[in-house]
Amino acid sequence: MKLLKPVNLFVFTAFLAGSPAFSQCFDNTSSTITKTDLVSCNDSEWVLDFEDNFDGKTLSSKDWELPFQGVLAGFEFERNGSKTWYANRASAPAIPVSNNITFENGILKMTARKEETPIFGSYIVSWTNPPTRDSSSFQYSSAWIDSKKMFSYGKYEARIKIPKGKGMWPAFWLFNGNKGHNYEIDIFEFWNEYNCVGRYKKNRLSKNPHFTIHGDSINKGSSQCADDQYPCYGNWGNSKTDYSADFHIYTLEWDYYKIIWSIDGAVVHSLYRFSSKNGKPTDCNTIVEGEEYKLNESWPFTDQMLVRFNLGVQYGNNNAPNSDADFPGSMEIDYFRFYKKGPAQK
Repeated sequence: MKLLKPVNLFVFTAFLAGSPAFSQCFDNTSSTITKTDLVSCNDSEWVLDFEDNFDGKTLSSKDWELPFQGVLAGFEFERNGSKTWYANRASAPAIPVSNNITFENGILKMTARKEETPIFGSYIVSWTNPPTRDSSSFQYSSAWIDSKKMFSYGKYEARIKIPKGKGMWPAFWLFNGNKGHNYEIDIFEFWNEYNCVGRYKKNRLSKNPHFTIHGDSINKGSSQCADDQYPCYGNWGNSKTDYSADFHIYTLEWDYYKIIWSIDGAVVHSLYRFSSKNGKPTDCNTIVEGEEYKLNESWPFTDQMLVRFNLGVQYGNNNAPNSDADFPGSMEIDYFRFYKKGPAQK
Protein backbone atom coordinates (compact mmCIF):
# COMPACT_ATOMS: atom_id res chain seq x y z
CA MET A 1 0.00 0.00 0.00
CA LYS A 2 2.37 2.71 1.25
CA LEU A 3 2.43 6.13 -0.37
CA LEU A 4 1.03 6.34 -3.87
CA LYS A 5 3.77 7.09 -6.38
CA PRO A 6 3.62 10.19 -8.57
CA VAL A 7 2.89 9.76 -12.27
CA ASN A 8 6.48 9.52 -13.45
CA LEU A 9 7.20 6.78 -10.92
CA PHE A 10 4.13 4.82 -12.05
CA VAL A 11 5.75 4.60 -15.46
CA PHE A 12 9.21 3.94 -14.04
CA THR A 13 8.11 0.98 -11.89
CA ALA A 14 6.11 -0.43 -14.79
CA PHE A 15 9.22 -0.61 -16.94
CA LEU A 16 11.18 -2.15 -14.10
CA ALA A 17 8.59 -4.88 -13.69
CA GLY A 18 8.71 -8.12 -15.59
CA SER A 19 5.96 -10.23 -17.15
CA PRO A 20 2.59 -10.63 -15.45
CA ALA A 21 3.55 -14.20 -14.47
CA PHE A 22 7.04 -13.65 -13.04
CA SER A 23 9.32 -10.70 -12.40
CA GLN A 24 12.86 -10.46 -11.09
CA CYS A 25 13.81 -7.93 -8.44
CA PHE A 26 17.09 -9.42 -7.31
CA ASP A 27 20.21 -7.76 -6.03
CA ASN A 28 23.26 -7.90 -8.31
CA THR A 29 25.31 -9.55 -5.61
CA SER A 30 25.13 -13.25 -4.85
CA SER A 31 25.90 -15.39 -1.83
CA THR A 32 26.53 -19.04 -1.11
CA ILE A 33 23.57 -20.93 0.33
CA THR A 34 24.27 -22.58 3.66
CA LYS A 35 22.26 -25.14 5.57
CA THR A 36 20.64 -22.41 7.67
CA ASP A 37 19.26 -20.82 4.48
CA LEU A 38 17.31 -23.96 3.57
CA VAL A 39 13.74 -24.93 4.46
CA SER A 40 12.28 -28.33 3.60
CA CYS A 41 9.32 -28.70 1.25
CA ASN A 42 5.86 -29.31 2.69
CA ASP A 43 3.52 -30.82 0.11
CA SER A 44 0.63 -31.35 2.53
CA GLU A 45 -2.90 -30.10 1.85
CA TRP A 46 -4.09 -26.66 2.88
CA VAL A 47 -6.01 -26.62 6.18
CA LEU A 48 -8.44 -23.78 7.06
CA ASP A 49 -7.04 -21.88 10.07
CA PHE A 50 -9.17 -18.70 10.19
CA GLU A 51 -12.40 -17.56 8.54
CA ASP A 52 -14.68 -14.56 8.74
CA ASN A 53 -17.81 -14.57 6.59
CA PHE A 54 -18.98 -11.20 7.95
CA ASP A 55 -22.42 -12.58 8.78
CA GLY A 56 -22.90 -10.39 11.84
CA LYS A 57 -24.13 -6.82 12.15
CA THR A 58 -20.85 -5.37 13.36
CA LEU A 59 -17.14 -5.97 12.93
CA SER A 60 -15.83 -8.64 15.31
CA SER A 61 -13.84 -6.81 18.00
CA LYS A 62 -12.09 -10.11 18.74
CA ASP A 63 -10.67 -10.40 15.23
CA TRP A 64 -10.46 -6.87 13.78
CA GLU A 65 -9.66 -3.33 14.80
CA LEU A 66 -9.93 0.18 13.37
CA PRO A 67 -6.29 1.15 13.66
CA PHE A 68 -5.96 4.87 13.09
CA GLN A 69 -7.01 8.11 14.72
CA GLY A 70 -8.85 9.35 11.65
CA VAL A 71 -5.83 9.67 9.38
CA LEU A 72 -2.59 7.70 9.22
CA ALA A 73 0.33 9.89 10.26
CA GLY A 74 -0.65 12.67 7.87
CA PHE A 75 0.64 11.06 4.66
CA GLU A 76 -2.78 10.03 3.31
CA PHE A 77 -3.38 13.66 2.35
CA GLU A 78 -4.49 14.90 -1.04
CA ARG A 79 -2.28 17.86 -1.65
CA ASN A 80 -4.92 19.67 -3.70
CA GLY A 81 -7.77 19.41 -1.23
CA SER A 82 -8.95 15.77 -1.35
CA LYS A 83 -8.27 14.27 2.07
CA THR A 84 -9.42 11.01 3.64
CA TRP A 85 -10.55 10.58 7.23
CA TYR A 86 -10.75 6.91 8.25
CA ALA A 87 -13.60 5.71 10.46
CA ASN A 88 -12.41 5.10 14.02
CA ARG A 89 -14.28 4.85 17.30
CA ALA A 90 -11.61 6.97 18.99
CA SER A 91 -11.61 9.69 16.34
CA ALA A 92 -12.27 13.28 17.25
CA PRO A 93 -14.47 14.66 15.90
CA ALA A 94 -16.56 11.52 16.27
CA ILE A 95 -18.51 10.29 13.27
CA PRO A 96 -20.45 7.01 13.46
CA VAL A 97 -18.46 4.00 12.25
CA SER A 98 -21.63 3.02 10.37
CA ASN A 99 -20.99 6.04 8.12
CA ASN A 100 -18.23 4.01 6.44
CA ILE A 101 -18.56 0.39 7.63
CA THR A 102 -21.80 -1.54 7.20
CA PHE A 103 -22.96 -5.15 6.86
CA GLU A 104 -25.58 -6.30 4.38
CA ASN A 105 -26.51 -9.97 3.72
CA GLY A 106 -23.13 -11.28 4.83
CA ILE A 107 -21.13 -8.58 3.01
CA LEU A 108 -18.77 -6.15 4.72
CA LYS A 109 -19.05 -2.80 2.93
CA MET A 110 -16.23 -0.28 3.35
CA THR A 111 -17.54 2.98 1.90
CA ALA A 112 -15.74 6.13 0.80
CA ARG A 113 -17.90 9.25 0.99
CA LYS A 114 -17.49 12.84 -0.06
CA GLU A 115 -18.58 14.78 3.00
CA GLU A 116 -20.90 17.75 2.48
CA THR A 117 -19.20 19.43 5.41
CA PRO A 118 -15.46 18.61 5.55
CA ILE A 119 -14.29 16.92 8.74
CA PHE A 120 -11.87 18.99 10.81
CA GLY A 121 -9.55 16.98 13.02
CA SER A 122 -6.02 16.42 14.25
CA TYR A 123 -3.52 13.90 12.96
CA ILE A 124 -0.07 12.62 13.86
CA VAL A 125 2.77 14.24 11.92
CA SER A 126 5.59 12.19 13.47
CA TRP A 127 5.80 9.38 16.00
CA THR A 128 7.94 11.22 18.53
CA ASN A 129 7.35 10.78 22.26
CA PRO A 130 4.82 12.29 22.66
CA PRO A 131 3.66 12.23 18.99
CA THR A 132 3.65 15.54 17.11
CA ARG A 133 0.20 16.54 15.85
CA ASP A 134 -1.35 19.02 13.46
CA SER A 135 -4.92 19.79 12.35
CA SER A 136 -6.65 20.06 9.00
CA SER A 137 -9.96 19.55 7.19
CA PHE A 138 -10.77 16.28 5.42
CA GLN A 139 -12.99 16.23 2.37
CA TYR A 140 -13.51 12.45 2.24
CA SER A 141 -14.24 9.74 4.80
CA SER A 142 -13.58 6.04 4.33
CA ALA A 143 -12.64 2.80 6.13
CA TRP A 144 -9.57 0.77 7.08
CA ILE A 145 -9.45 -2.43 9.16
CA ASP A 146 -6.57 -4.49 10.54
CA SER A 147 -6.59 -8.04 11.86
CA LYS A 148 -5.72 -8.34 15.52
CA LYS A 149 -4.03 -11.67 14.82
CA MET A 150 -0.61 -11.91 13.23
CA PHE A 151 -0.70 -14.48 10.42
CA SER A 152 2.23 -16.37 8.92
CA TYR A 153 3.19 -18.41 5.86
CA GLY A 154 0.04 -19.77 4.25
CA LYS A 155 -2.75 -19.02 1.81
CA TYR A 156 -4.73 -15.79 2.09
CA GLU A 157 -8.05 -15.57 0.25
CA ALA A 158 -10.84 -13.01 0.03
CA ARG A 159 -13.87 -12.59 -2.25
CA ILE A 160 -14.15 -8.90 -3.04
CA LYS A 161 -15.92 -6.45 -5.31
CA ILE A 162 -14.02 -3.19 -5.75
CA PRO A 163 -15.49 0.27 -6.44
CA LYS A 164 -15.06 2.15 -9.71
CA GLY A 165 -14.24 5.82 -10.05
CA LYS A 166 -11.35 8.20 -10.41
CA GLY A 167 -9.46 8.46 -7.15
CA MET A 168 -10.72 5.19 -5.66
CA TRP A 169 -7.84 3.21 -4.11
CA PRO A 170 -8.96 -0.19 -2.76
CA ALA A 171 -6.29 -2.46 -1.27
CA PHE A 172 -5.95 -5.91 0.31
CA TRP A 173 -2.50 -6.33 1.86
CA LEU A 174 -0.25 -7.74 4.57
CA PHE A 175 1.99 -5.76 6.92
CA ASN A 176 4.32 -6.82 9.71
CA GLY A 177 3.05 -4.22 12.16
CA ASN A 178 6.14 -2.06 12.63
CA LYS A 179 8.07 -4.85 14.36
CA GLY A 180 11.43 -3.12 13.97
CA HIS A 181 11.47 -3.40 10.15
CA ASN A 182 8.77 -2.54 7.65
CA TYR A 183 7.67 -5.45 5.46
CA GLU A 184 4.61 -5.49 3.23
CA ILE A 185 2.92 -7.68 0.63
CA ASP A 186 0.19 -6.10 -1.50
CA ILE A 187 -2.26 -8.81 -2.55
CA PHE A 188 -3.87 -6.18 -4.73
CA GLU A 189 -4.17 -2.44 -5.19
CA PHE A 190 -6.26 -0.65 -7.81
CA TRP A 191 -5.68 3.03 -8.53
CA ASN A 192 -5.88 5.58 -11.32
CA GLU A 193 -4.31 4.32 -14.54
CA TYR A 194 -1.89 6.00 -16.95
CA ASN A 195 -0.35 5.17 -20.30
CA CYS A 196 3.41 5.05 -20.93
CA VAL A 197 3.69 8.83 -21.25
CA GLY A 198 1.80 9.51 -18.02
CA ARG A 199 -1.64 10.39 -19.41
CA TYR A 200 -4.66 9.40 -17.33
CA LYS A 201 -6.71 6.61 -18.95
CA LYS A 202 -10.30 6.47 -17.70
CA ASN A 203 -11.06 3.26 -19.60
CA ARG A 204 -8.37 1.44 -17.58
CA LEU A 205 -9.97 2.10 -14.18
CA SER A 206 -10.51 -1.08 -12.09
CA LYS A 207 -8.94 -3.27 -14.79
CA ASN A 208 -5.27 -3.41 -13.72
CA PRO A 209 -4.35 -5.13 -10.43
CA HIS A 210 -1.04 -3.99 -8.95
CA PHE A 211 1.17 -6.40 -7.00
CA THR A 212 4.03 -5.12 -4.85
CA ILE A 213 6.30 -6.20 -2.02
CA HIS A 214 8.11 -3.68 0.17
CA GLY A 215 10.96 -4.48 2.52
CA ASP A 216 13.83 -3.08 4.53
CA SER A 217 16.53 -4.78 2.50
CA ILE A 218 19.77 -6.07 3.91
CA ASN A 219 22.05 -3.91 1.75
CA LYS A 220 20.06 -0.92 0.46
CA GLY A 221 17.60 0.26 3.10
CA SER A 222 13.97 0.31 1.99
CA SER A 223 13.22 -1.22 -1.42
CA GLN A 224 10.30 -2.58 -3.40
CA CYS A 225 9.53 -5.04 -6.16
CA ALA A 226 6.47 -3.94 -8.14
CA ASP A 227 4.46 -5.31 -11.05
CA ASP A 228 1.11 -4.78 -12.76
CA GLN A 229 -1.05 -7.41 -14.37
CA TYR A 230 -1.49 -5.15 -17.41
CA PRO A 231 1.31 -2.55 -17.48
CA CYS A 232 1.57 0.26 -20.01
CA TYR A 233 3.77 -1.82 -22.32
CA GLY A 234 3.24 -5.33 -23.69
CA ASN A 235 -0.19 -6.36 -22.45
CA TRP A 236 -1.45 -2.80 -22.07
CA GLY A 237 -5.11 -2.62 -22.98
CA ASN A 238 -5.60 -6.39 -23.15
CA SER A 239 -7.58 -6.68 -19.92
CA LYS A 240 -11.16 -7.71 -20.64
CA THR A 241 -12.13 -7.79 -16.96
CA ASP A 242 -13.56 -4.85 -15.09
CA TYR A 243 -13.01 -6.00 -11.52
CA SER A 244 -15.60 -3.52 -10.22
CA ALA A 245 -18.42 -5.22 -12.14
CA ASP A 246 -18.59 -8.30 -9.92
CA PHE A 247 -16.96 -10.20 -7.05
CA HIS A 248 -13.62 -11.92 -7.63
CA ILE A 249 -11.54 -14.23 -5.45
CA TYR A 250 -8.08 -12.85 -4.70
CA THR A 251 -5.55 -15.35 -3.36
CA LEU A 252 -1.96 -15.12 -2.19
CA GLU A 253 0.23 -18.11 -1.29
CA TRP A 254 3.29 -17.15 0.74
CA ASP A 255 6.06 -19.38 1.99
CA TYR A 256 9.76 -19.07 2.76
CA TYR A 257 10.79 -19.25 -0.91
CA LYS A 258 7.98 -17.77 -3.01
CA ILE A 259 4.86 -15.60 -3.22
CA ILE A 260 2.15 -16.56 -5.71
CA TRP A 261 -0.78 -14.29 -6.63
CA SER A 262 -4.00 -15.72 -8.14
CA ILE A 263 -7.34 -14.27 -9.21
CA ASP A 264 -10.33 -16.61 -9.52
CA GLY A 265 -7.98 -19.58 -9.34
CA ALA A 266 -5.62 -18.46 -12.13
CA VAL A 267 -2.01 -17.55 -11.28
CA VAL A 268 -1.35 -13.95 -12.33
CA HIS A 269 2.01 -13.16 -10.70
CA SER A 270 4.86 -14.71 -8.73
CA LEU A 271 8.01 -13.63 -6.91
CA TYR A 272 10.87 -15.64 -5.40
CA ARG A 273 13.31 -15.16 -2.55
CA PHE A 274 16.31 -16.61 -4.45
CA SER A 275 17.33 -16.93 -8.07
CA SER A 276 20.26 -18.62 -9.76
CA LYS A 277 23.10 -16.44 -11.06
CA ASN A 278 21.51 -16.49 -14.52
CA GLY A 279 18.15 -15.33 -13.17
CA LYS A 280 16.20 -18.59 -12.88
CA PRO A 281 13.91 -18.61 -9.80
CA THR A 282 14.38 -21.38 -7.27
CA ASP A 283 12.42 -22.87 -4.38
CA CYS A 284 12.60 -25.80 -1.95
CA ASN A 285 12.67 -28.32 -4.80
CA THR A 286 15.59 -26.84 -6.73
CA ILE A 287 17.84 -24.89 -4.36
CA VAL A 288 21.20 -26.56 -3.62
CA GLU A 289 23.31 -26.07 -0.53
CA GLY A 290 26.76 -24.70 -1.34
CA GLU A 291 25.79 -23.01 -4.62
CA GLU A 292 25.54 -19.25 -5.21
CA TYR A 293 22.18 -17.49 -5.62
CA LYS A 294 20.96 -13.92 -5.94
CA LEU A 295 18.71 -12.56 -3.20
CA ASN A 296 15.51 -10.56 -3.71
CA GLU A 297 16.39 -7.48 -1.64
CA SER A 298 12.73 -6.42 -1.38
CA TRP A 299 11.71 -9.71 0.20
CA PRO A 300 9.68 -9.55 3.45
CA PHE A 301 12.24 -11.11 5.80
CA THR A 302 9.62 -12.05 8.39
CA ASP A 303 7.00 -14.74 8.81
CA GLN A 304 4.48 -12.62 10.74
CA MET A 305 1.96 -10.27 9.10
CA LEU A 306 -1.27 -8.42 9.86
CA VAL A 307 -4.08 -8.57 7.31
CA ARG A 308 -5.33 -5.18 6.10
CA PHE A 309 -8.28 -4.04 4.03
CA ASN A 310 -8.70 -0.38 3.21
CA LEU A 311 -10.35 1.94 0.73
CA GLY A 312 -8.36 5.10 0.21
CA VAL A 313 -9.00 8.16 -1.94
CA GLN A 314 -6.07 9.10 -4.16
CA TYR A 315 -4.43 12.45 -3.96
CA GLY A 316 -2.02 14.85 -5.57
CA ASN A 317 -1.38 15.99 -9.14
CA ASN A 318 -4.13 14.61 -11.40
CA ASN A 319 -5.21 11.80 -9.07
CA ALA A 320 -8.01 13.48 -7.14
CA PRO A 321 -11.63 12.51 -7.87
CA ASN A 322 -13.34 14.73 -10.43
CA SER A 323 -16.93 13.53 -10.23
CA ASP A 324 -19.38 13.50 -7.33
CA ALA A 325 -21.18 10.68 -9.17
CA ASP A 326 -18.50 8.21 -8.01
CA PHE A 327 -19.45 8.77 -4.36
CA PRO A 328 -20.32 6.98 -2.26
CA GLY A 329 -18.18 4.07 -3.49
CA SER A 330 -17.74 0.79 -1.63
CA MET A 331 -15.29 -2.07 -1.45
CA GLU A 332 -17.46 -5.11 -0.65
CA ILE A 333 -15.91 -8.13 1.10
CA ASP A 334 -17.82 -11.41 1.14
CA TYR A 335 -15.29 -13.37 3.21
CA PHE A 336 -11.68 -13.66 4.30
CA ARG A 337 -10.00 -17.05 4.82
CA PHE A 338 -6.52 -18.11 5.86
CA TYR A 339 -5.12 -21.60 5.30
CA LYS A 340 -2.01 -23.25 6.68
CA LYS A 341 -0.20 -26.31 5.43
CA GLY A 342 -0.96 -29.48 7.33
CA PRO A 343 1.88 -31.31 9.08
CA ALA A 344 4.68 -32.26 6.70
CA GLN A 345 4.45 -35.83 5.50
CA LYS A 346 7.01 -38.20 7.00
